[in-house]
Amino acid sequence: MSQDVFDLLEPKLKRAVSKRFKEPTPIQKEVIPEVLEGKNTLIISETGSGKTESALLPVFNRMERIEHKPIAVLYITPLKSLNRDLWNRIRWWARELEFDVSVRHGDTTQYERSMQVENPPEMMISTPETLQAILVGKRMREHLKNIKVVVVDEVHELVVSKRGVQLAVALERLRELCQNPKMQIVGLSATVGSPGEVAAFLTGGRQCQIVNTVRVKELKIGVEYPKSTRGDAIRAKEMYVGPGIAARLRRMVDIMKSRNSILAFSNTRGFTEVLSSRLKAFDPELALDAHHSSLARQARVETENAFRDGKLKAIVCTSSLELGIDIGSIDYIIQYSSPRQVSKLMQRIGRSGHSLSKESMGSIIASDSDDCFEATVIARQALEGKVEPTKVYGASLDVLAHQIVGMAMEEYDVPFEKVYRVIKRSYPFRHITKEQVMGMCEFCQRLRYLWINTTEGEMTLKRSRKVFDFYFRNMSTIPDVKRYQIIDIISKKPVGFLDQEFVALHGRPGIKFICKGRPWRMLEIQERKITVEPTHGVEGAIPSWEGELMPVPEAVAQGVGTLRREALGKAISGYPINDDVMEVLLGTVGKQERWGAVPTDREIVIEHGKKMGKGYMEEPLPYVIMHSCFGSLINDTIGRALSIIIMNKMGSIGLKADPYRITFKFPSGLDNCLGDVEAALEELEPENLKDILELSMPNTELFRWKFVQVAKRFGIISRDADLSKPYLKKIIEVYEGTPVWKETMNEIWQEKLDLKGAKRALRWLKEGKFRVTVRKGLSPMGEYGLVSRYEVMAEARPEKEIFEAFKERLLNTRMNLVCANCGFSIKYTVKDLPKEIQCHSCKARMMAPIKEYETDKELALRAKMKGTRKLTEEEEKLVNALLSAASMVVASGPVAVKVFAGRGVGPSTAARVLARMTEGDELLKDILEAERTFARTKQYWG
Repeated sequence: MSQDVFDLLEPKLKRAVSKRFKEPTPIQKEVIPEVLEGKNTLIISETGSGKTESALLPVFNRMERIEHKPIAVLYITPLKSLNRDLWNRIRWWARELEFDVSVRHGDTTQYERSMQVENPPEMMISTPETLQAILVGKRMREHLKNIKVVVVDEVHELVVSKRGVQLAVALERLRELCQNPKMQIVGLSATVGSPGEVAAFLTGGRQCQIVNTVRVKELKIGVEYPKSTRGDAIRAKEMYVGPGIAARLRRMVDIMKSRNSILAFSNTRGFTEVLSSRLKAFDPELALDAHHSSLARQARVETENAFRDGKLKAIVCTSSLELGIDIGSIDYIIQYSSPRQVSKLMQRIGRSGHSLSKESMGSIIASDSDDCFEATVIARQALEGKVEPTKVYGASLDVLAHQIVGMAMEEYDVPFEKVYRVIKRSYPFRHITKEQVMGMCEFCQRLRYLWINTTEGEMTLKRSRKVFDFYFRNMSTIPDVKRYQIIDIISKKPVGFLDQEFVALHGRPGIKFICKGRPWRMLEIQERKITVEPTHGVEGAIPSWEGELMPVPEAVAQGVGTLRREALGKAISGYPINDDVMEVLLGTVGKQERWGAVPTDREIVIEHGKKMGKGYMEEPLPYVIMHSCFGSLINDTIGRALSIIIMNKMGSIGLKADPYRITFKFPSGLDNCLGDVEAALEELEPENLKDILELSMPNTELFRWKFVQVAKRFGIISRDADLSKPYLKKIIEVYEGTPVWKETMNEIWQEKLDLKGAKRALRWLKEGKFRVTVRKGLSPMGEYGLVSRYEVMAEARPEKEIFEAFKERLLNTRMNLVCANCGFSIKYTVKDLPKEIQCHSCKARMMAPIKEYETDKELALRAKMKGTRKLTEEEEKLVNALLSAASMVVASGPVAVKVFAGRGVGPSTAARVLARMTEGDELLKDILEAERTFARTKQYWG
């Protein structure tokens, strides 16, 4: 082989290459010859290795060498932003080589689409969803018949979700359309743990050359846990954060100032905003911005351009900047808290040193002791190249229905045998039977998307009129998620938003959660709004971004168990950590060892005890904590099964699982909680695990949430439907046993649980492969699990701050005082109330206090006074309440008006507050407590 693979290229292309590259990169040397030969190829390498050009150059060469009609090349990326970025890169080559390239995605204008139909480009850049759209377009199909090569970028992002399943079938539909069994597929991917599986997914199991050069580029990774200094303690007080948080912010700022350009990765969108705001507060002079997928496109583009132009020093981002978007050179990566998966860390660190001659460098800033252990293990596994297996997504029934309908749209009478053949060729459906495909066709007929006809023994599928709306509305497999606005009851101001999934799984009054860096307690849940109050302590608090967090794999959790065992023997070595992290690791294990038992990869510890929470809990609640280093999905699977067995015997209990613990919270007053858990563990057999979960899962909020998403993809529920629970329950009952029901369970098995791993862990447990230690009392690791391992970037607001915010709001409330004698009314702001309350017209003192927005009460009172109409039963109640309130104003004057200005304060509550005869701030505190009581108890009112 020639030392310079560029010699293999056509002269015109070679001249263009010489303007951009001096010599080929290692991956280009390996890939270009393979792709030039027309082989299906999966290219695996880090950002900056030249892998995009390694695929494009031989594709361009094919366009130069072989006569072709447009569209000859289809380039698919998972993000519209990648489409734009890639288009900008390819335009240079298009000008040099004189070919046309255009972009087609959801934002493409109608004019541009019509131009693409009339004058198709030789190369089109698109998304998986847009491919679905153009596959059924009559005129676009004629152009798609000419495709010779399909390039799929960022394959690792697609194969792990239903988008990949959808694409896999679409590629087979495209192959069928082209009548070209040799249609070449080239995939580009970052680090994956199962290259063979990913290649098969991409090519339908056909022969595929895999070129993996991930180890070519060296990584330099360190784990840090900054110690707090005296200066950090001072800054912490100024920013209302803990000293440890101030230390981490200070360290991040120091790194940013010492480097030219930094990406600081956070694991979730919500936390990205909190972290960027805290960094800006710590150092207002630091030029940084936030970047995540929920921000408006224009905001993201402006941030990318400012960073590329050197106007920003750093971007705090999520996985939105993991992919190959060109934002200029990056010389260092910060990962705030554990990245949770090895592949994530390698992909993110790989964004620094954007060339093979530069080292990829970065640090993980650990946020607590659990984080130190997890980050240490992940960093070492990354340096050793131990990437977790890539879990490619399996067969999905909602995708199957959509693809069958799509093929019925391509032809007026499509043979069933053809539909079955195309679907079975795709990797996710390789094991599907003819009977299963027929069953789905019959279900689609039941939904009136198509009709099944049999003529002369041949079965065909014919589309219905409903099919167009269903197909085009459901091209995206990504759920439409409604958001709830969070309102602070004290200040009446918005706090942030909660996603529909979080509300579906955790939304009920009394639940504590973390949002915008603070703990809150839910008080009331309305259609689009959730009222909350600030609370102290984070015991049991759920992070609002929990649904976004990736699961920690079993291999990482077991690695943490091994590291704990090494720390027990003071034999920690070979990990990329500094002395501060080492001190945390040894100190954490030492403290746990003094308590009595340390959970490791070989030992499970079960502890039980009571803990008093801060806030409204009047007595300590019993907890049982099972420490098991099995990872997120296995612990959740086992925990759910155990909780089902326990609840069947004794009623409702709380469950919380993380990668290292399964925590059960029991109602107060119970003493034999440990016995209940041990009995359930004894009863739970590995072979019964699936049956237990399948029988109980339909009664869970998780099932209901997943069912809604699946039903929307089947077109049974409209995309913008907002369903009440009784109505949803009825729909679920109607579709029990159908593909909608089955796919809901399928999603749960694939995304939320690990049945195979849980069975294996239970089997090993029963075979005695783990030592089991049971102890009374809560251990340091157990107590730590109760307050959650998620960063709280701001301490709960002090009661004084809460009270001052409430006081300002109440005193600025506008009240309308309506005379119950003559109907004359006058408006006052509470802080401006006169000492004596009386009617300005008739001088009567029976003045009914009505809030400015309570117009229904005022209308009812005036109707009663004038006798203009008969009042409804509800209006009579309102008037009687107003007359009672007016009587209290007669007795207590402006103090009574002030009390009635409180949210939810009626005559009975006001009477109790006034009976205390408090004044000044003490009176306001009584009104604040009355508001809190109202918000907590409103759900129980008739």
